[in-house]
Amino acid sequence: MPYDLMVLLAIVLCRGTPAASGPPSKDARNADRRRADAEVVPGSQRPAEEILGPGLGEFILIRGGEFTMGRNNGEKDDERPEHRVELSSFYVGRTPVTCEQFARFLNGAHVKPNEYLCSRVQWANAGITLADSRWICARGAESGAACGESWILAQRYCDWLSKKTQRKCRLPTEAEWEYVCRGKEGRKLPWGNTEGDLDSKTWRWRHSTKSSKVSVGSFPKGATPEGVCDLIGYMDEICCDWYDPGFYASSPRRNPQGPSKPVKVGQYRDAKVVRGGLERPYTGGTLVVRFFRDSQFFGVLPTTYLPRGWSRGITVPPQEPRFVNGRLGFRVVVEVKPENGRTTRN
Repeated sequence: MPYDLMVLLAIVLCRGTPAASGPPSKDARNADRRRADAEVVPGSQRPAEEILGPGLGEFILIRGGEFTMGRNNGEKDDERPEHRVELSSFYVGRTPVTCEQFARFLNGAHVKPNEYLCSRVQWANAGITLADSRWICARGAESGAACGESWILAQRYCDWLSKKTQRKCRLPTEAEWEYVCRGKEGRKLPWGNTEGDLDSKTWRWRHSTKSSKVSVGSFPKGATPEGVCDLIGYMDEICCDWYDPGFYASSPRRNPQGPSKPVKVGQYRDAKVVRGGLERPYTGGTLVVRFFRDSQFFGVLPTTYLPRGWSRGITVPPQEPRFVNGRLGFRVVVEVKPENGRTTRN
């Protein structure tokens, strides 16, 4: 073969087959996403929603970044000051933990009747009850959000899930919760900045007699761009941070986890932060200016209730059933695996 022809053939072989024109296929885009996820979770090619296994919840990868937390013009002092926060990547539950998932924990962890007081609350429509020494879901409530009753049981659920899956599972920090809700761009609402979209298609409060049967994820129009559902208006959600009304003023910039120890006196004793539920806009007969306008909810909810996105709430361990908050739920965060295979707080 002539030398010039051999050189030309070598050049063609090195360049390979020309790439097809046009946008990448769906399979190609999925492959790119898997490769991107693998950079955050080295060695893992599984979609985020399958990281704990079937039936243990769907999870969404939230990539780390910076955002402004809090608001200076908030109604309460504990919403101030605004401060910059930098977070590492993490997985977050697409929805709060369901009754079916929580009942599995109650049975697997051998939780006793006197430890799960919510099942004894007379005024609540319990999604989980005890029958023949076994915790079972009420009919039709399997996919409804579970009432964790207290942060103690919610934390026990996370510890049980960690042991079961060999992944580090925990409650979200308050900063992580707000970052999921607002994103890097500081959205006004989980789905964007359009307040006019606040209606029965974006959220619903679990406040009726059939509240336990309002399935999680029922309002996809109220989800974040990443697909995280039920962040505002659906129920109160427990964060892992101890509550301190003045913590924002001294919060560290990177991965804040709240105060190192709980308040031990007064109304905030052993209190954890709660986000995402509802609050009354009236205090002592005076209209409280909220981030959300009550005019959006005529025909949907009483105007005395508004969804809480910015405001911080608290929860303390109940001592008996009459102190149980039957609308207190939670979602799980799964920590990202570093290259050494161990799960640690970044």
